[in-house]
Amino acid sequence: MKISDKTDKLLSLGLNKDILNHYLEPHRFYHTLEHLDDICDQLDKKGYGDNDALLLATVFHDIIYDPRSPTNEEDSASYFNKVFSGSQALKDDVTQIILDTKTHQAQSELSAIFCEADLNILQQPFHRLLEYEQQIFKEFQFVDYSVYKQKRIEALEDLALKANSPDLAYLIDYVRARKPNIAVYPGSFNPFHKGHYNILQKAEQIFDKVIIARGFNPGKEKASYELPDALKCRQTATYEGLLTEFTNNLGYDVTIIRGLRNGSDLHYELNQYRYLQELSDKHINVVAIFCDMEFEHISSTGIRQLEKYGKASEYLI
Repeated sequence: MKISDKTDKLLSLGLNKDILNHYLEPHRFYHTLEHLDDICDQLDKKGYGDNDALLLATVFHDIIYDPRSPTNEEDSASYFNKVFSGSQALKDDVTQIILDTKTHQAQSELSAIFCEADLNILQQPFHRLLEYEQQIFKEFQFVDYSVYKQKRIEALEDLALKANSPDLAYLIDYVRARKPNIAVYPGSFNPFHKGHYNILQKAEQIFDKVIIARGFNPGKEKASYELPDALKCRQTATYEGLLTEFTNNLGYDVTIIRGLRNGSDLHYELNQYRYLQELSDKHINVVAIFCDMEFEHISSTGIRQLEKYGKASEYLI
């Protein structure tokens, strides 16, 4: 049974079904409604589908989820206590379950039942574990890959101590050996506008991850715009000097993304590519992506001019 089939029950508990919209946030790839569906299915199969505490724990255990935050469980429990007006005993049970998901060390029988359902993904066959790994990788795309790899292996080894998963060792080996397809999208991005975002979204359909690299160009004016909030869950970096020096220092192979608006951009970028070939100490790949027609007239220079007349906002994200 899916969580959407439980909306009448949520309404009877005094909750608005829109509470589930938290799980539609764009930075979520694993901690989504599909994850809640899986928990509901596990609880239903074990005969706990009508338990109010377990249903509320399902809905609220990941309701606040920022992969950059170390206090998601505490924040989720706090949010639950703020919006739920039921009995204190029920509040206490659900709060404890939510807090226990931080370590999956259950403090009660109900919590043990829920923690097992929450970790059900670890019992899945290897192909499903690979999907899970890619989802987690996407949620932590703001972390440099070399750091992510080390921390992810540590996290999986810790999970292996808590779950009897026959395929988890293979997943750890996979993460240890994996070489994801990573791209770098460089630019001065002053400002980062809808045309840039259009290119980024297309690139993210091709590559496992795209790093937004903001370079200081001595031939252009100093950046006066901050990067938008839409990029906060992606890896961003700044660099001075040559792009090839920045990519060489990453420690892993990347492809460079160049965004194109028209044929003139293509001619310019072709010349830039020749310089990249000559300046790089190793083979370098470049992928050029044309923006959609509705964005081809947008430029950072034009936006800075429009800003003087208060007309720039419609081109920003």
